[in-house]
Amino acid sequence: MSKLVGWLVTLGGALPGLWLLWQWQTGGLGVVPDEVVLHKTGRFGLVFLVATLALGPLQALSRWRPLLAARRPLGLWCFAYVLAHAGIWAWLDQGLFWEFIWAELTTMLHLQLGLAALLLLLPLALTSTNAALKALTFRRWQRLHLLVWPAAVLAIVHAWMVQRFESPLVVGLAAAVLVMLTTRLAVAWRQHRRSGA
Repeated sequence: MSKLVGWLVTLGGALPGLWLLWQWQTGGLGVVPDEVVLHKTGRFGLVFLVATLALGPLQALSRWRPLLAARRPLGLWCFAYVLAHAGIWAWLDQGLFWEFIWAELTTMLHLQLGLAALLLLLPLALTSTNAALKALTFRRWQRLHLLVWPAAVLAIVHAWMVQRFESPLVVGLAAAVLVMLTTRLAVAWRQHRRSGA
Protein backbone atom coordinates (compact mmCIF):
# COMPACT_ATOMS: atom_id res chain seq x y z
CA MET A 1 0.00 0.00 0.00
CA SER A 2 2.85 2.39 0.81
CA LYS A 3 4.34 1.92 -2.67
CA LEU A 4 0.95 2.58 -4.26
CA VAL A 5 0.52 5.78 -2.27
CA GLY A 6 4.04 6.89 -3.21
CA TRP A 7 3.45 6.25 -6.92
CA LEU A 8 0.05 7.97 -6.90
CA VAL A 9 1.52 11.08 -5.28
CA THR A 10 4.50 11.01 -7.65
CA LEU A 11 2.20 10.93 -10.67
CA GLY A 12 -0.32 13.34 -9.16
CA GLY A 13 2.37 15.90 -8.42
CA ALA A 14 2.99 16.32 -12.12
CA LEU A 15 -0.62 17.28 -12.87
CA PRO A 16 -0.43 21.00 -11.87
CA GLY A 17 2.68 21.45 -14.01
CA LEU A 18 1.13 19.62 -16.96
CA TRP A 19 -2.03 21.69 -16.63
CA LEU A 20 0.04 24.89 -16.59
CA LEU A 21 2.00 23.76 -19.63
CA TRP A 22 -1.25 22.98 -21.46
CA GLN A 23 -2.67 26.41 -20.59
CA TRP A 24 0.54 28.02 -21.82
CA GLN A 25 0.40 26.17 -25.14
CA THR A 26 -3.30 26.88 -25.72
CA GLY A 27 -3.18 30.55 -24.73
CA GLY A 28 -5.30 30.04 -21.63
CA LEU A 29 -3.16 32.15 -19.30
CA GLY A 30 -4.44 35.56 -20.35
CA VAL A 31 -2.61 38.56 -21.74
CA VAL A 32 0.41 38.28 -19.42
CA PRO A 33 1.17 34.53 -19.36
CA ASP A 34 4.69 35.01 -17.98
CA GLU A 35 3.35 36.54 -14.77
CA VAL A 36 0.69 33.85 -14.38
CA VAL A 37 3.25 31.05 -14.80
CA LEU A 38 5.56 32.74 -12.29
CA HIS A 39 2.88 33.06 -9.63
CA LYS A 40 1.30 29.65 -10.26
CA THR A 41 4.58 27.75 -9.91
CA GLY A 42 5.28 29.61 -6.67
CA ARG A 43 1.83 28.72 -5.32
CA PHE A 44 2.20 25.09 -6.36
CA GLY A 45 5.54 24.91 -4.55
CA LEU A 46 4.08 26.50 -1.42
CA VAL A 47 1.06 24.19 -1.38
CA PHE A 48 3.26 21.11 -1.78
CA LEU A 49 5.56 22.38 0.98
CA VAL A 50 2.72 22.84 3.46
CA ALA A 51 1.18 19.50 2.40
CA THR A 52 4.51 17.81 3.14
CA LEU A 53 4.55 19.32 6.63
CA ALA A 54 0.92 18.34 7.21
CA LEU A 55 1.57 14.65 6.54
CA GLY A 56 3.07 14.08 9.99
CA PRO A 57 0.04 15.40 11.94
CA LEU A 58 -2.40 13.72 9.52
CA GLN A 59 -0.67 10.37 9.96
CA ALA A 60 -0.66 10.78 13.73
CA LEU A 61 -4.41 11.50 13.71
CA SER A 62 -5.36 8.79 11.22
CA ARG A 63 -2.74 6.23 12.35
CA TRP A 64 -2.50 5.15 8.70
CA ARG A 65 1.21 4.53 8.12
CA PRO A 66 1.11 4.35 4.27
CA LEU A 67 0.34 8.08 4.33
CA LEU A 68 3.99 8.76 5.19
CA ALA A 69 5.01 7.28 1.82
CA ALA A 70 3.69 10.49 0.26
CA ARG A 71 6.25 12.64 2.10
CA ARG A 72 9.24 12.12 -0.22
CA PRO A 73 7.42 12.65 -3.55
CA LEU A 74 5.55 15.65 -2.13
CA GLY A 75 8.81 17.17 -0.94
CA LEU A 76 10.51 16.58 -4.28
CA TRP A 77 7.60 18.09 -6.20
CA CYS A 78 7.69 21.06 -3.84
CA PHE A 79 11.36 21.61 -4.66
CA ALA A 80 10.73 21.13 -8.38
CA TYR A 81 8.01 23.80 -8.47
CA VAL A 82 10.02 26.20 -6.29
CA LEU A 83 13.05 25.73 -8.54
CA ALA A 84 10.85 26.27 -11.61
CA HIS A 85 9.45 29.41 -9.96
CA ALA A 86 12.96 30.81 -9.46
CA GLY A 87 14.04 29.78 -12.95
CA ILE A 88 11.00 31.38 -14.57
CA TRP A 89 11.66 34.60 -12.67
CA ALA A 90 15.29 34.66 -13.85
CA TRP A 91 14.41 33.68 -17.43
CA LEU A 92 11.04 35.22 -18.31
CA ASP A 93 10.99 38.14 -15.89
CA GLN A 94 14.66 39.14 -15.96
CA GLY A 95 15.66 37.77 -19.38
CA LEU A 96 18.68 36.03 -17.80
CA PHE A 97 20.45 39.39 -17.55
CA TRP A 98 22.60 38.67 -14.52
CA GLU A 99 23.23 42.33 -13.72
CA PHE A 100 19.45 42.88 -13.41
CA ILE A 101 19.05 39.69 -11.40
CA TRP A 102 21.82 40.69 -9.01
CA ALA A 103 20.50 44.25 -8.68
CA GLU A 104 17.04 43.03 -7.70
CA LEU A 105 18.33 40.32 -5.38
CA THR A 106 20.44 42.82 -3.46
CA THR A 107 17.67 45.39 -3.07
CA MET A 108 14.37 43.48 -2.73
CA LEU A 109 13.70 41.70 0.56
CA HIS A 110 10.98 39.39 -0.76
CA LEU A 111 13.42 38.03 -3.37
CA GLN A 112 16.08 37.47 -0.71
CA LEU A 113 13.60 35.56 1.44
CA GLY A 114 12.47 33.46 -1.50
CA LEU A 115 16.06 32.63 -2.42
CA ALA A 116 16.85 31.75 1.19
CA ALA A 117 13.89 29.35 1.26
CA LEU A 118 15.10 27.72 -1.98
CA LEU A 119 18.63 27.32 -0.60
CA LEU A 120 17.28 25.71 2.58
CA LEU A 121 15.25 23.25 0.52
CA LEU A 122 18.23 22.33 -1.68
CA PRO A 123 20.04 20.06 0.83
CA LEU A 124 16.72 18.40 1.66
CA ALA A 125 16.13 17.52 -1.98
CA LEU A 126 19.72 16.32 -2.39
CA THR A 127 19.44 14.03 0.64
CA SER A 128 16.01 12.61 -0.17
CA THR A 129 17.39 9.24 -1.29
CA ASN A 130 17.77 6.09 0.80
CA ALA A 131 21.52 6.19 0.12
CA ALA A 132 21.78 9.69 1.61
CA LEU A 133 19.77 8.61 4.64
CA LYS A 134 22.10 5.66 5.18
CA ALA A 135 25.24 7.78 4.72
CA LEU A 136 24.10 10.50 7.12
CA THR A 137 22.50 8.12 9.66
CA PHE A 138 18.86 8.66 10.57
CA ARG A 139 19.55 11.03 13.46
CA ARG A 140 21.66 13.45 11.39
CA TRP A 141 19.27 13.15 8.44
CA GLN A 142 16.35 13.97 10.71
CA ARG A 143 18.12 17.03 12.12
CA LEU A 144 19.04 18.25 8.64
CA HIS A 145 15.44 17.94 7.49
CA LEU A 146 14.28 20.25 10.26
CA LEU A 147 15.38 22.96 7.82
CA VAL A 148 11.99 22.49 6.20
CA TRP A 149 10.44 24.60 8.96
CA PRO A 150 12.49 27.80 8.47
CA ALA A 151 12.14 27.23 4.72
CA ALA A 152 8.35 27.14 5.10
CA VAL A 153 8.32 30.30 7.21
CA LEU A 154 10.52 32.15 4.72
CA ALA A 155 8.39 30.95 1.80
CA ILE A 156 5.19 32.09 3.53
CA VAL A 157 6.64 35.55 4.27
CA HIS A 158 7.91 35.77 0.68
CA ALA A 159 4.44 34.98 -0.68
CA TRP A 160 2.76 37.36 1.75
CA MET A 161 5.07 40.23 0.76
CA VAL A 162 4.23 39.65 -2.90
CA GLN A 163 0.46 39.32 -2.50
CA ARG A 164 -0.29 40.75 0.95
CA PHE A 165 -3.76 39.71 2.10
CA GLU A 166 -5.11 39.58 -1.45
CA SER A 167 -4.70 35.80 -1.54
CA PRO A 168 -6.82 33.75 0.90
CA LEU A 169 -4.66 30.77 -0.06
CA VAL A 170 -1.49 32.37 1.34
CA VAL A 171 -3.30 33.42 4.52
CA GLY A 172 -4.72 29.90 4.96
CA LEU A 173 -1.35 28.25 4.40
CA ALA A 174 0.30 30.68 6.80
CA ALA A 175 -2.28 29.81 9.47
CA ALA A 176 -1.71 26.09 8.90
CA VAL A 177 2.07 26.44 9.22
CA LEU A 178 1.68 28.55 12.37
CA VAL A 179 -0.58 25.94 14.01
CA MET A 180 1.69 23.03 13.05
CA LEU A 181 4.87 24.80 14.14
CA THR A 182 3.38 25.94 17.45
CA THR A 183 2.10 22.43 18.15
CA ARG A 184 5.45 20.88 17.28
CA LEU A 185 7.35 23.30 19.52
CA ALA A 186 4.90 22.73 22.39
CA VAL A 187 5.31 18.95 22.12
CA ALA A 188 9.10 19.25 21.97
CA TRP A 189 9.14 21.54 25.02
CA ARG A 190 6.91 19.12 26.94
CA GLN A 191 9.17 16.18 26.07
CA HIS A 192 12.23 18.19 27.10
CA ARG A 193 10.68 18.98 30.47
CA ARG A 194 9.78 15.36 31.06
CA SER A 195 13.29 14.16 30.17
CA GLY A 196 14.81 16.77 32.50
CA ALA A 197 12.50 15.95 35.37
